[in-house]
Amino acid sequence: MEDTEILQILYTQNPWWEGKSIAVPSQARRDFYFLKKTLNDKQITAIIGPRRVGKSVLMQQLIHDLLKEKTAPKCILFAQLDEPKFGNEKGLLLSQIIEAYYKHILQKSPQEMEEKVFIFLDEIQAVEKWSEIIKSHYDRNYKIKFVVSGSSAAGITKGSSESLAGRVNIHLVLTLKFVDYLKFRGMDEEIDNISLKLRYKLKDALDEDKPELLWSNLQKFSAGLIPRQHRVETLLGEYMVKGGYIELLEQADYAKCHQYLKDLLQLVIYKDMVKVFGVRNPKNIEELLLYLGNHSAELFSESGTSAKLGIKNQTVSEYMQYLEDTFLISTSMIYAANRSKQIRNPRKVYLCDSGMRNMLNGSYSPKALTDSQDVGLIAETAAHNHLLRLGFFLDPYNSKCYYWKNGAEIDNVLVYSKKPIPVEVKYQNDIGPADFEDCREFIEENGSPFGILITKNKLIYKDRIFCIPLWYFLLIC
Repeated sequence: MEDTEILQILYTQNPWWEGKSIAVPSQARRDFYFLKKTLNDKQITAIIGPRRVGKSVLMQQLIHDLLKEKTAPKCILFAQLDEPKFGNEKGLLLSQIIEAYYKHILQKSPQEMEEKVFIFLDEIQAVEKWSEIIKSHYDRNYKIKFVVSGSSAAGITKGSSESLAGRVNIHLVLTLKFVDYLKFRGMDEEIDNISLKLRYKLKDALDEDKPELLWSNLQKFSAGLIPRQHRVETLLGEYMVKGGYIELLEQADYAKCHQYLKDLLQLVIYKDMVKVFGVRNPKNIEELLLYLGNHSAELFSESGTSAKLGIKNQTVSEYMQYLEDTFLISTSMIYAANRSKQIRNPRKVYLCDSGMRNMLNGSYSPKALTDSQDVGLIAETAAHNHLLRLGFFLDPYNSKCYYWKNGAEIDNVLVYSKKPIPVEVKYQNDIGPADFEDCREFIEENGSPFGILITKNKLIYKDRIFCIPLWYFLLIC
């Protein structure tokens, strides 16, 4: 492309160069505050996550914040790399954009730059060999902070591991967590403050091996939440059915929400999987996803699924990896000291958003909350997805989430600093002595600091086991 063509697109994508303001949502999810801190780091910030979860909005909010803090407008470049007008010159495109920016906007070479420059590159996986191009600038120690985003884990992590080892800070952005959902639906800031404090108290309780520290704070903050509890529980039901996609927040028509998720799924399958992974038969991916939607939070057998769907074992395995790479599903292995036992046993599979799960299995309606079996599986899906985020908070590099089955069964085992924490979902009104048995057996056998039963409405602490209502547990995550 000629410089003039590139600049025409860039001026549209960077209105602040001409003194124009940009409209961004006033509400910011928790990820924004973390990402804002990374702007001071030299490392490349990589924002990865599913389509339509707000990665581009986060970039725009970061840019708005930089402008508010008096960063020179022309020291900020934003490029939406999957823009159709950029054409098919993906291999050369990124170099051309950066060179045109230096030459015509900054009007100086990178060696001459005195002020720090911020370069935001959205949907970076659309560019071939992007990591090599960025590395060539990064390693010369220019005053440039790169922030990139992508909707394919493989497109980001593979590219960064090949050329940018030790140079990239990866931040995972998923659909809205429950606490962000509450904020976006008008709940006051105190909810977020309580959530953050409880997170740190949970970490302290694990670090110091003092479960009573967590219990005293659960009781303390529970009292402060009583005036808000009815509203929180009402929004929990809405969240469990609709899921956490931002564009569905204010949409009251469940049929329109259902259609939105259906269209989004088609986009991911036919744009990401066909183009990025070269999938030849996308219909098989759809069939596999429909099957998983009906079996979220259950054990998954590749051979069994292969037989039921009439797809080869190897193909099922490849498709499962593609679904994980595009953040539609997550899987957990059995908790065992023996690696070979982990490999031999089936994995548990979860849809990464309860709304997507409900759309796929035909239960996208408030009526799903009246089905005791289905609502239990929805609760387990939401709890698992939040546990993954809690694990990332506790230790972004080493935390893992498993399940356990050894006569007794535990839905989730979160491992932090080599400490296994059993987390069992008992989304029911009554909790009896038998409900504690599996958790107690795991604690005794594995030396856990404590265990958690996620309930519908019980807040109890007994024999190193916490009973915590689902709404309250999601706030901690």
